[in-house]
Amino acid sequence: MKKLIIQIWPYIRPYKRQAILAVLCLVPMALTKAYIAYFIKNVIDGIFNANATFDYAITLAATIVGITILTYPFRYIHYFGLRMVVDKALCDLRRDLYKKFQNLPSSYFSEARQGKLLSIMVDDTKMFAMSFNSAIAIIREPVTALGLLGVMVYHDWKLTAIVFGIIPFFIIVFNVTGKRIKRYVKKSQEDQSVMTHHASEGLSGQKIIKAFGLQKYMIQRFDQAQDQFLANKKVSNSTEEHSHPLIEVLISVAFAIVIIASFMRAKEGELSVGEFFSFVGAFGMFMDPIRRYSKANAKLNQAKASADRIFKIMEVDEEEDPGSIDKFDFSESIEFNNVTFSYGKGDVLKDFNLKINKGEKVALVGLSGSGKSTALSLLLRLYDYGKGQILIDGKELKDYKLQTLRSLFALVSQDVFLFNDTVKENIKAGENFTDEQISTAFEVSYADEFVHGLPEGIETEIGDRGLKLSGGQAQRLTIARAFLRDCPILLFDEATSALDNESERIVQKALEKVAAHKTVLAVAHRLSTIQNYDRIIVMKEGQKVQEGTHDELMSSDGEYKKLYELSQ
Repeated sequence: MKKLIIQIWPYIRPYKRQAILAVLCLVPMALTKAYIAYFIKNVIDGIFNANATFDYAITLAATIVGITILTYPFRYIHYFGLRMVVDKALCDLRRDLYKKFQNLPSSYFSEARQGKLLSIMVDDTKMFAMSFNSAIAIIREPVTALGLLGVMVYHDWKLTAIVFGIIPFFIIVFNVTGKRIKRYVKKSQEDQSVMTHHASEGLSGQKIIKAFGLQKYMIQRFDQAQDQFLANKKVSNSTEEHSHPLIEVLISVAFAIVIIASFMRAKEGELSVGEFFSFVGAFGMFMDPIRRYSKANAKLNQAKASADRIFKIMEVDEEEDPGSIDKFDFSESIEFNNVTFSYGKGDVLKDFNLKINKGEKVALVGLSGSGKSTALSLLLRLYDYGKGQILIDGKELKDYKLQTLRSLFALVSQDVFLFNDTVKENIKAGENFTDEQISTAFEVSYADEFVHGLPEGIETEIGDRGLKLSGGQAQRLTIARAFLRDCPILLFDEATSALDNESERIVQKALEKVAAHKTVLAVAHRLSTIQNYDRIIVMKEGQKVQEGTHDELMSSDGEYKKLYELSQ
């Protein structure tokens, strides 16, 4: 529990005043509950006293109502305060985790399951934040129980000794079930993340699933994950539900002994009727905090499993950003000097050399897997190369701050990514642009041809990843977005490869218009799109095997000519 408190404290600390106030309300709440248990003696002895008056009965009744009204604000402040602290802490935790996701290296996402990350982001964070509630319950319920024990001791310490006799058994039950719950909850949470991942794939891949008739296969995968989740959830639920009745059994045994002992002490004249009812009332009320403690203990162990998953991600190293250059204007060249890179098995780039001067338009061509897109990824420092150098204006990439480096580039990729938002917000991407600038971007990208025909124009919602648009329309919006960024270097990563001929023609015109007076590095499969480039670099198995203009390469019987003939 100490480790869990240390982990959650940074998220509670900003709201510590509200939290402390809520915790302090525990004391009057516990005292009033204990006093009610004690007050039962006065009620029983007073009402059944032959000399009791109506006024005395009114006083007793008014006292009960007064105590309840007195408790009201303390109870409200306690529970409402805790809920608000937990909700605020949950939002802060999710913000930190989301920020962490944005700063993790690309290599992490190559290995991690999206569904697992979503499950941790939504489910584990909620369970972890709720641990503060459970931790307070671990304090609140014993305090309440102690108050009630005080009443019981006051009335009859010998009967109270019976209750103390079962406390070690409570501790054993809490420890044994707590460890088992944590173990199997952790497994079920892992299973839930797999299930979430399958659900995410099933929703995002609808086009391919329907096209290939994969519905049955996808349902089977989801069912398998769900069955595994249920198997582990069954064990954790069973353990949790065993713990509660076990507590009830222990309390009932103690209560049974109390009844017998009370009978014997009453016979000896050592226990009045009022004292007996007050003691039994306190004992009955004592059961409630024990039950709540048992549930809080189970929730706390579930939270520990969630904390393990959350902080495992928090401990992952973020993208390295050792650079010191934070202001820069591209003025000379980009150079790859003997760059070698591997994703883990085999080199994707091998001693790769290339120099691109400012204003040049250079294309990388070659078969799939030859390292073309990898070269672009290395330029953006999505991955760090192991050997060689990549220089911009004579300075190595790592000398630049990441934000500064990436601000030099605008990427237009075959993997079109658009937000589920309006056309306008998608091309602005969080920046402020005038209506005139936005209008110019639409014209340059030829997006104005379709945007004005949309139901609500630039305020039209375009759906997840722009699914309400055609491929060509979506790509033109990404070109408009790149134009607005006005970066000195454009990276085109097979930007037209997934388009039909007509869409390709329009998009290619837009790319050429945007690329005017810019430095361009393009990856292309369709060789017709790069015939007018200043240089074409032909790559094979991670190495440069040819270089020249289209006409120069076609005049020699080399790899480029073979690729060109294959594409016709």
